[in-house]
Formats: sequence, C-alpha cells, structure tokens
Amino acid sequence: MNEHSQVISIPKYTKKALLTLSLIFILVAFISFGLDYFGNQLASFFSIIIARVTINPLEVNVSAPVEVEMGKAFKVEARVINKGEKKIRSAKAEIFLSDGLSLKRSSTQNWGIIQGEKEKKVSWQIRGEITGNYFITVKAAGRLGIEDINSEDSVMVKIIGEASLSQNNFLEFFQRFFDFIR
Repeated sequence: MNEHSQVISIPKYTKKALLTLSLIFILVAFISFGLDYFGNQLASFFSIIIARVTINPLEVNVSAPVEVEMGKAFKVEARVINKGEKKIRSAKAEIFLSDGLSLKRSSTQNWGIIQGEKEKKVSWQIRGEITGNYFITVKAAGRLGIEDINSEDSVMVKIIGEASLSQNNFLEFFQRFFDFIR
C-alpha cells in the first residue's frame, strides 16, 4: 500500500445500519411512487364504483298574468311536482323578484315532505310598482335520500300604466284604418 492511500474500515453494525437505511429508502421510494401512480388508478377505480346517477324528480311550473296594471296586486302560482316514487324531504319553494316588484309576505314557503308522485301548490301576492317587463322565478328545493335536488321555472309579467299599450295599439290601428277608409 501507498503511504497516501488509506483503507477505511466500517464496523459491522454500521454496515447493517447502512443496508437497512438503503432498503428503507428504496421501500419508501417504491411506496411513494406506487401510491402516486397506483393510488390515482385506485382512486379512479373507486370513483367509478361510487359514482351514482340521480334523476331529479322535482319539477316547478309557474303561472302569472301576462299584463298587470301598476299598483295592483296579482297572484303568482307555482305547482311543485314530485314525479318520482320516493318522498322529497325538507321541501321548500322560494320566489325571486326583480326590482320594481314587491311581495306582501315571506318569499320562502316550507312544506317538509312531498310524497312520491304528488304535488304541492303555492302562491304569492305581488305588486308591480314600476312599469316594465319583469321576470319572476320560483325555485323549489329539497333532499332525495342524501342528495340535494332543486328545480326552477320563470315567467315574465308586464306591468303597465293605466291602459295597456297593446290595447292602445289595437285601438290606434282601427282608428287609422277607419280614417283611411273615409
């Protein structure tokens, strides 16, 4: 041996410790890679198994007059229908109004349960305070098993001044027609 070269001697317990640490490192690396790669595959696989399709049996049909005079109250009615066989729990309906319309009482009505293949009717008294066209939306919601479900429908109402524009146009048309004939 050369005087500049040295032989390093590693004790037996240190060799075992290094070998053990190396194996632990390789095992951790494999598990990490495996979980990352295969874990995503397993997660996707379990997602497919757990995925479920819920057909929403809830339907809302809203009705209101087409035209209403400003300042007069009118009724908005909604039929909330459970088209399914199972009951819907925590059922409620809520009305949403545009600015220019006012509501006489609470916007939400709670029923609790709508039995399968049954319907509930609800109505609100509304007043139009400013002329114009307004959308009125009713949203119904509830729970079907563990799923939250909802449905909505909208209707447009025209708030007019004292005489309807469509009536005025109709009368104006005939007046011009008869003036033309003379």
